[in-house]
Amino acid sequence: MHGPEPRLHLPYRDWPEADRLLWERAMNNDDPFAETPSGARLAKASQQTYQIAWRRFLGFLATHEPTALELAPAERLTTERIRGFVTDVGATRSPTSVARLVDALYHAARLMISTHDWTWLRTIATRLRAAAPAQAGAGPVITSVQLLALGEQLMHESQPPAGTPMSRTDALLYRDGLIFAFLAFVPIRPKNLSELDIESHLIREGDCWFVIIPREKTKTGTPIESPTPELLKSYLVFYLDVVRQRLLRGPACTALWLNSQGGPLSYPLIYRIISGHSKDRLGIHITPHDARDAAATTWAIAAPDQIGVARDLLTHRDLRTTKHYNRAKGVEASRAYRQVIDEVRRKQKIVRSRRRG
Repeated sequence: MHGPEPRLHLPYRDWPEADRLLWERAMNNDDPFAETPSGARLAKASQQTYQIAWRRFLGFLATHEPTALELAPAERLTTERIRGFVTDVGATRSPTSVARLVDALYHAARLMISTHDWTWLRTIATRLRAAAPAQAGAGPVITSVQLLALGEQLMHESQPPAGTPMSRTDALLYRDGLIFAFLAFVPIRPKNLSELDIESHLIREGDCWFVIIPREKTKTGTPIESPTPELLKSYLVFYLDVVRQRLLRGPACTALWLNSQGGPLSYPLIYRIISGHSKDRLGIHITPHDARDAAATTWAIAAPDQIGVARDLLTHRDLRTTKHYNRAKGVEASRAYRQVIDEVRRKQKIVRSRRRG
């Protein structure tokens, strides 16, 4: 067997037949009584992460030990080969990234070859993660209240004089402000933020608006249902009725966030919008994902005894994941979170009033 041409990642079409068969079986298995998690019930992002790890490992073998591709998939996974794999990947990736890749490889093996005990591989991933140095520049410590304040500032600045139609420049500035305010109250993952659709994810029931994202669109497979607070509702309605109509070029586009050409706003542009305004206005670099850090931090400051509710707000499966986001169930969590923000804002107003006095 000559095998496929060696490369960093071995494309799925070049995988050994046994690997492709195991992967397809794992991804199509939807048995609710299975001992291990079903690939069919995994979020698409997780499926992609696990497949990338497996194909990277196959690419490593194709380059350094092509004959190993002739072995059964379970036989290829040995401590020595993982050691070589870690060394190879570590030449171009950070220790934290290497640990994540090995952890994803463990999950892929557990799904594809559930008859084997892969505890040893999980232990290696855990040790690599523990040995990785703390990342520098972990991101600014901010609260959701700061995001909301910046969003309101941008939206107020975009308002044209009375009797004057809104310009496209002002419409874009208002959109930017609403994104900040939206993230302050609805700290969803960046991918979900960029994919919001006014027909599928923004639902109106009477005088109330809800952001609803089905389980198949979320990373953890947990559906999101978040009511919009009264403060955000007025901004959202104005955006939909006036601002979005000013930006829209064709009625076929149903994306919530529009770019300057009237089409869907991509995630890279959302990233630039948030990082650009935060650097100019706050003097710090904020990313869309920092909004989730801000939500957990806001909880820790205002309601430390209720930090478990943040898990439901951020749709984490494990509270330990939420603690990772905190540096300092759905609708109920969203409403409780709104109250937390209101309480923080109220205290800030009292402090400012006393200082002026």
